Amino acid sequence: MPDISNLSVEELKKLQVEAEALIASKKDQAIEDAYNQISAIAENVGLSIDQILEFGATKRKKTTRKSVEPRYRSKANPEDTWTGRGKQPRWLVAELEKGAKLESFLI
Repeated sequence: MPDISNLSVEELKKLQVEAEALIASKKDQAIEDAYNQISAIAENVGLSIDQILEFGATKRKKTTRKSVEPRYRSKANPEDTWTGRGKQPRWLVAELEKGAKLESFLI
């Protein structure tokens, strides 16, 4: 790498512009090379690039989780429910600390 510490401000600015242009050119070339590789792979398997992308999109779709029906309901506030999964909600912990039984909140 050349020593640029002795260059003037104008020379450094010119070098910066040239470097940015070279970076953009190399990025464009890398994108074109990647496109050509993908195109060749698609051609080898007899598909278009769009078909491959569509296939990849359907493979990555996550299955939607089914909502779980609540199994426990607060007696004080019927809107407070718990499915029985995960951490117990505060309202249930408070009731259990008061001596209530978990089974008494079953729906």
